[in-house]
Amino acid sequence: MGATEKISVSIGREELRGAKVLASRLHVSLSTVITDAVRLRIEEQRRREAAKAVLASFAPTDRATPAEKAALLDRWQAKKRPAKVTRRHGRKK
Repeated sequence: MGATEKISVSIGREELRGAKVLASRLHVSLSTVITDAVRLRIEEQRRREAAKAVLASFAPTDRATPAEKAALLDRWQAKKRPAKVTRRHGRKK
């Protein structure tokens, strides 16, 4: 990590409690947890902006139709769902 700067921020009580618990479980400082969260948020925003720029580069006629969008979302969600495990006599099938 580069240079740091001490600041004062306001954070909700529940979020602070959760951040402290997480820091304790991970054996890191509260500052590390908060810095990581901010870094992840910045990276996510950059990815979203890059995705919007890519989409904007397509002509409207080259973009997915509503039906194609729905099919893609269904396909992507299916990949995120855990596979069903069938057990028989204590073994995985």
